[in-house]
Amino acid sequence: MKPIGHIAVGSIAQQILSIIIFIILTRHLGAEGYGMVAAALALAISIYDFSCNWMEPYIVRTGAKQVFHYNKLGDVYIITTIISFILMLLGLVIITFLESFKIGSLHIYGGMSLLTILLLGLFFLNLLRTGLEATQSFRGYGYSLWIDKIFYLAAVLVLFFYGLLESQTALYANAVGMLLVAILGLVYFVKTHINFHIKSFFSWKEFFKSTSPVLLTTIIIYFSSYPFVILLVGNISGLEQAAFISVAFVISGLMLQPIQWMTPTLLPKFTIAIESGNKKVLRDQIEKVLFPFVILYSIAVIIFIMFTISTPIIPILLGEDFRQGIPVIVLIICTVVPKIIHLLIIQMLYARHQEMLILMASLAGSLFFISIAFLFPDSQQFLIGLLIGEWVMLIIEIRALKDIVSLQIQLKLLLLLGLFITFSFLLLMASTEIILSACAFILVILGTMAFKHRDIFWSYVYEQ
Repeated sequence: MKPIGHIAVGSIAQQILSIIIFIILTRHLGAEGYGMVAAALALAISIYDFSCNWMEPYIVRTGAKQVFHYNKLGDVYIITTIISFILMLLGLVIITFLESFKIGSLHIYGGMSLLTILLLGLFFLNLLRTGLEATQSFRGYGYSLWIDKIFYLAAVLVLFFYGLLESQTALYANAVGMLLVAILGLVYFVKTHINFHIKSFFSWKEFFKSTSPVLLTTIIIYFSSYPFVILLVGNISGLEQAAFISVAFVISGLMLQPIQWMTPTLLPKFTIAIESGNKKVLRDQIEKVLFPFVILYSIAVIIFIMFTISTPIIPILLGEDFRQGIPVIVLIICTVVPKIIHLLIIQMLYARHQEMLILMASLAGSLFFISIAFLFPDSQQFLIGLLIGEWVMLIIEIRALKDIVSLQIQLKLLLLLGLFITFSFLLLMASTEIILSACAFILVILGTMAFKHRDIFWSYVYEQ
């Protein structure tokens, strides 16, 4: 099976299990109970992003080169792991320090012990996945995506049938599942893929030069990311509103899965293509994969919105508590289209060592979002700012790749920008008929574009 196939199978299994867990938790815990689960995960992910996530592109890119030359990972993986772990502990200390000054409350996240075990689960499981990505061990990567969910689902079912399923017990079950898989996987990974005698960590100067822009980008992007939005809404408007935001991001995350099956294979592939001078690989990804995928996803987003607006599917699946959250869910779903472009484009920018450009694009997008959030505190207008900020960031990123992105593709992406920004404003109107009419109009445009690019896209898929 090819790399994308392993990731696809693993992601599908992960999402099926996650959906089952998601439905059980939302229906059993209600909006406020699920809001606590969402808030605790958002805080753990926030600490993880600042301590570890910003180093992953460096680890994968440098690790891929190390494997290319030595067939093993060495000091790059070990040194970055130590740095990440120290920063993670520092993050926990900062959270405790802030709470002592009455800045935030750990009570709504389940307490420090719960946060610590959640963070350890995230750290070690993603450490395993990053190593597997760097060594291009995509079969193992595929398994790592879903095995922890088996333990999580089993624990949730046991807790449910014994009447012990609450927000905190669900979070502990999630953390323990991640830790079990991570520890077992890392024991195998270290024996198979690590050679402690390989020394190719160039210098601290090179490390900071490569990672500092990514760290700054992580900080900037954070203030328009879903963990920040969930934490902000949870602390200001309550856990029920945080649950609505979380559900919206879960659904949009499900829609992004097929693209995320591809992205772990891209950075090592693009890095090697640039090392060998094969620029055609990058151009093919833009012309034959990125744009056709964007059109297909845009169609899927519009159809989903039509279905959500015209049927009671959300309250049927998640419970009546979530009916009033439909406008928020629909607005966040609109961000799926720019996100899929970003997921593909950013791999090329990392491979081309354009971290500073990513920083500039992220700063522009986040500033636009924060400005709108400051001027319009209403939650729905707040989310429109999130959508516009995503597109602002993408326009800068796409212009940075103008040497491989044709002007025709750039103009069509701008057309999509106009369609979705206009549509997001129409969603604020109460009339369902106006929204559905706008959906139908956009579908006609997208259908025409998809028909034009059908041969290029399916020929590329067949070749793969």
